[in-house]
Amino acid sequence: MRKNHLSIVAGWVALAGLFVLASGCRSPADDEPPVLLFSANDQGVLAACGCPSNPSGGLAKRQGLVEQYRRTRRHILLVDGGDLFPDYEHAVKVEYVARAVGRSGYDAIGLGDQEFALGLDRLRELARTYRLPLVCANVRDSSGRLAFPPHVVREVGGRRIGIFAVIADQAYGWPPREWRKGLQVEPPIEAARREVKALADCDLRVAISHQPLSDTRQLAAEVPGLDVVISGHDETVLPKGEKIGHVLLVGTGESGRILGAIILGKGKAGGTDLALDMTELSAHVPEAMWVMDLYWDYVKEAKDQPPPDWNDAPIPAAYEPAETCGACHPAEVQQWLTTRHARAYESIRKAGRQEDPECLLCHTMGPGRQGGFVSIQKTPGLARVTCQACHIVTSDHAKKKIKPEPQLTIHSRLCMTCHGPVQSPDFDYFVDKPKILHHPPADEGKK
Repeated sequence: MRKNHLSIVAGWVALAGLFVLASGCRSPADDEPPVLLFSANDQGVLAACGCPSNPSGGLAKRQGLVEQYRRTRRHILLVDGGDLFPDYEHAVKVEYVARAVGRSGYDAIGLGDQEFALGLDRLRELARTYRLPLVCANVRDSSGRLAFPPHVVREVGGRRIGIFAVIADQAYGWPPREWRKGLQVEPPIEAARREVKALADCDLRVAISHQPLSDTRQLAAEVPGLDVVISGHDETVLPKGEKIGHVLLVGTGESGRILGAIILGKGKAGGTDLALDMTELSAHVPEAMWVMDLYWDYVKEAKDQPPPDWNDAPIPAAYEPAETCGACHPAEVQQWLTTRHARAYESIRKAGRQEDPECLLCHTMGPGRQGGFVSIQKTPGLARVTCQACHIVTSDHAKKKIKPEPQLTIHSRLCMTCHGPVQSPDFDYFVDKPKILHHPPADEGKK
């Protein structure tokens, strides 16, 4: 209903514009202030997973909302703060994300560490193939030349807007991933000051800062001449923005779940009034169907390949169904059957994502690995999250005199291999851990 209503409104706006132009009058849309749409940290998510616990985010929803803006507003700028690509190696996924982003009509994409982690040659190839407007003002290649253009300038609604990007000189992730091989990274503040001078003739100067928020705040405070700073990489959402001097600092947080919009109104004495609006890409936001078509093409191509290995959970010596553990631990298996872990595959089947290799990685045991999940027909006992996800032993551990320590092995780092910010954004270790614990825990002394 919401989607139809928005389409009708857009249609009336278009008809009204045509009528005014046909009559020879100036369209009110000519005086519309430009709108700067921004996002960051999509992490390579083409489509929200469809689970009730994670209906938000993804390029499909983002593009759906962007297209609604474009149907009803004439002057739109679209920029991204980086980490558009996955934080793990997956050549097929990267290709499809690049295709989607290239067609989406971005004006500027600030580069993040996850882009540079692809390698400079690969990144440049993607930029050429899909016409990606990648910008970065403080990274140079081995020859000392800037790896990508430092900025772009766009003229919209009678305004000249300059956009540049900088990235912090540090490795990110856990363990840290080194993305700077063969690259020279200048201090971000120095590069930002140079860019502000280069963009002095612009009406508005926008910086994309791919850094921890404390460093981004420092940049906003110490670089005169900036108007807007977009925070990338950092997981902090700034729902109302922050004013640092006259600079507006904005941030959409983790996992690409929010699209921000800044209305660039005309202020006094030729200045610009900035009005901020933030929209969560929730289940109520319709998806761009062409992006969803790309997503299903990606699933079709990727489903028969080894799944991405971003899940770094320990691997048992052999994969076994929970019923094998039940021979010695019947009470614990009965309790496990009451948890969502026991129904993990069913949840992705209901969402229609049972062929997505990224979904299978956390909703089954060992897909793509020796002895792991193959299909619901061939390995039904592994089509769920079994005992071995938390206790990395096999059923003969007593004979081998290996004693699991359940209270020690179930730690936050282990849980976060699946319940990360992209896959499980509402996960709270301290709230959710008690829901899976055995009561009482198994007494190994009696076995």
